Amino acid sequence: MASKEPDGSKARETREAKESIRQLLSKLEIDQVIEVKDWLAKYVESTPSSEITFNYENEQKKKMMDRGARKLDRIAAYLRDKAVDVPSKAPSKLRWPTEGFDSDCTELNTCEVDSFLYEDDDVEELVERDELSRTYCPVCSSRDTVPLNFISHSLSRLQVKFLFDLLMPPTCQHVLDIGSRLGAIVYGASIFTNGNVSTIGVEMDSDYAALALRTIRQFGLKNIEILRDDIRHLAHVFKDNQFIVMNNVFSFFLSKTEQEECWEFLHTHMRPGTVLAHHPPIEKITEHLDLSFDIEDWLEFVNTTTECLEYGANDSEIYEEMASICKYIVRDSRAHGDSVPE
Repeated sequence: MASKEPDGSKARETREAKESIRQLLSKLEIDQVIEVKDWLAKYVESTPSSEITFNYENEQKKKMMDRGARKLDRIAAYLRDKAVDVPSKAPSKLRWPTEGFDSDCTELNTCEVDSFLYEDDDVEELVERDELSRTYCPVCSSRDTVPLNFISHSLSRLQVKFLFDLLMPPTCQHVLDIGSRLGAIVYGASIFTNGNVSTIGVEMDSDYAALALRTIRQFGLKNIEILRDDIRHLAHVFKDNQFIVMNNVFSFFLSKTEQEECWEFLHTHMRPGTVLAHHPPIEKITEHLDLSFDIEDWLEFVNTTTECLEYGANDSEIYEEMASICKYIVRDSRAHGDSVPE
């Protein structure tokens, strides 16, 4: 059987490597060339291939991530063109928290701007066009004097890239996005893994779920399932080797009792070893809830300072944006003598 011909890109890279080596050898005497030849043969034979091609693999991954980021930009533009979640235009469907971490947010003092759709430059443009204000008057409700709180119920495109570049372990085979909303996480999961992990998005809002399905078809994204349901009805979606993403999906949408029920459900059904990425810290958004367990006993916090520095070492705002995503690993409750559901 004839050997498979290398693709054009690999053939070009091979020719360029040979030419570079030829030029290097041309600067040496023949005994030095023979010494280099013997060294190279031993080096290739004794060194793991992953070490030899380390820089190449990193460069290929960077190119893939950059292509993925551009595709996410196109998806965001597609959704903006459909006038999805235009800031300050649609009446709020939120249940404004009266207790806990987000209780300082009200319909009067808070503006919801979806970070997946609108980056900082987009927001500035909306402000300049007088389509959005950063301030309001607490007396007459006009937006001219006091800074507004800005909130988002989606992660930004850079945060989505960060999740699948540095936070999701390469061994994870399943992604679960709880509170999928516009689908930012499921799009990123498919794009940044080349569709090689099975991905489920759970979303209670039928309009958002339908929109995500249309977007998945429009962009040919693979290995994604969207479930329009309440996570409390879906015990079967929790699996081993799973990466779960949540962006404060309960605080602005459920009563205190319902939030407690959801966290109790997750505590029961998340498998040991599951990696959970949550924005913001779970400890803060649950501190006002009456739970039957301690978060610290259930979840092991993972320090991601190194990963955040890789993205934002020279930009404190980017660093803080990445650091706002907390990474946890579900502890094995059997170590504490508790039973684990089948």
